[in-house]
Amino acid sequence: MKLNIVAIRIWLITSGLILFSLIATSLFYAHFYSEQIKQNYLNDYESFMQNVEELSNSDPDYIIEYLQEANVIHSKLNFAMRSDSQDVHNEAEWNLQFSDDVYQRVISNPKLVADIEANQEIHVRSDSNPEYKSKIPYIFHIKHIEYQNEQLTFYAYADLSFVAAIERTVAIALVILILFSIFLSYLYYLYLRRNISEPINAMTNIAFDYARDDFSHQLPVSGRDDLSELAMAMNKMGHSLETNRTVVRQEKELLSHIMTSIDTGILYYDSDQTLILSNPAGELFLTQYQVEKGNFSSKDDYVDIELNLKEAVETKKFSQFNIEMVEFYYEVTILPLIEDDTLEIRGILVSTKDLTHEHRLDKMRVDFINNISHELRTPLVMVQGYSEAIIDDIAETIDEKKEMAQIISDESQRMNRMVNEMLDLSRMEAGFIEIEKDSIDLNRYLSTLVARFKKMASEVNVTINLDVPDETILLSIDKDKMDQVFVNLINNAIRHTGMTDKAAKTVTLRLFEDTNLEEIILEVSDTGTGIPKEDVPYIFDRFFKADKSRKNYSDNATGTGIGLSVVQSIIEAHGGRLSVESTLGRGSTFIIHLPIHPDGMNPYDTF
Repeated sequence: MKLNIVAIRIWLITSGLILFSLIATSLFYAHFYSEQIKQNYLNDYESFMQNVEELSNSDPDYIIEYLQEANVIHSKLNFAMRSDSQDVHNEAEWNLQFSDDVYQRVISNPKLVADIEANQEIHVRSDSNPEYKSKIPYIFHIKHIEYQNEQLTFYAYADLSFVAAIERTVAIALVILILFSIFLSYLYYLYLRRNISEPINAMTNIAFDYARDDFSHQLPVSGRDDLSELAMAMNKMGHSLETNRTVVRQEKELLSHIMTSIDTGILYYDSDQTLILSNPAGELFLTQYQVEKGNFSSKDDYVDIELNLKEAVETKKFSQFNIEMVEFYYEVTILPLIEDDTLEIRGILVSTKDLTHEHRLDKMRVDFINNISHELRTPLVMVQGYSEAIIDDIAETIDEKKEMAQIISDESQRMNRMVNEMLDLSRMEAGFIEIEKDSIDLNRYLSTLVARFKKMASEVNVTINLDVPDETILLSIDKDKMDQVFVNLINNAIRHTGMTDKAAKTVTLRLFEDTNLEEIILEVSDTGTGIPKEDVPYIFDRFFKADKSRKNYSDNATGTGIGLSVVQSIIEAHGGRLSVESTLGRGSTFIIHLPIHPDGMNPYDTF
């Protein structure tokens, strides 16, 4: 049981006051009251002795007759008398003897014995004669009187031994009283410990428990004193704190879930620009900012976050700006939080919104509009030009008109194909894609594709190869949709290979099976220009074009940037996946993974 300072202080103060009062009273009695009593007794005894002595001169007969009775009447005063003829040292011969105890006190005092032997008149009072000092105050007189022509020596002795006895009794009583007071003080301490110290210690422990968010204990309440009311108040406070803690914890958890789940980055700085709180999106922004800090698209685009925080603290104004890095694009808002009463900055709230995807889509839309405008302008110009030539009879022969009409038809089909691609992509992204599967001989299907593109490949000096296994592989696919896939992939491969200056320009279609993964693998490889490493993650996005040069080759077709998006959607609709491996300047390989058992059937068979 630990001590409580309050109880100890109360106990020490109370006990100290009691002991001080007791000791002060005792000292007062010893130094004032006791001495005063002694003085009064001594004065009374001395006055009585003097009266007896005066009476012995005026009426010695009376004194001699009643002196012995006086010894009996007044036990504290003792008288003795002898004649000069009697031996001083033999009290038995004296006319009147001291009582035994008085005689013993007298003869035990060498100074008084010497005075008796000197037989001279003296008046001794121990409190006024320094040489006669004694622990027990006394008075001793020797007086000579003459009675019937005989010289008598009159002795008078008075002591305050009874006062000393009383003092001893009082001292013993005082010691007993002090011991009893100490015992009572100990009982009082136990009372204070039980009724003050222990409740206060219990309240202290409960308060520390409350500080540790432990509200499982309650203080016992007994009585209606102040401590009981304090205990009741602490119990109520604990209940309120527990309720508030639960509410705060729930709100904190809710806030934590919100901050964790939202896409907006949250960063909270104190007035010294020290980061106090952040959510995952905000931490990701800081990481990306630090990584890309030295890689801004230009020095003019560099935005110093620390400088903006410092300006927010100084100006106390809201600010919003964009940060465009090589890989990321963010919208950043800085909001100073100001105290209403002091108008001082208590913190800075920074919110970041990742607009990389939207920014990239906007760029791709712009590129798409430019591309589609360019792609449509050429066939439209040709359609318009050749149709005007036919109308104006510029073509003189039927063959020339048929040739112009064929060009108009080809360009119309080209525009129709671009429009259909955009419509197909829109339907696929909306989920309106229908797959009608038939069992297809992939070996024969790929052979047909190679034959279709040989003429186009030969025009740009590209060799198109086919690599298929000896056994025939059947797979349930939608042939029309898969035609779109390979037309896009093979066409892109031929175009990008044909524009190189390499001696060996090849495009290869490869088919094989992966029994471990239970997949059919179809690859379209080329030795063309390849794709820049930074563009690889985005080539399947809508409107994205790694080739932004718009150079004319073959039939002046560079594509709209949506072909690979359509390809990926078709492959995923078949339950497969599309990946790419590419090295800039060396070529690309598009890999189609299709499941062997899309409908629980065995796709392998041989003729």
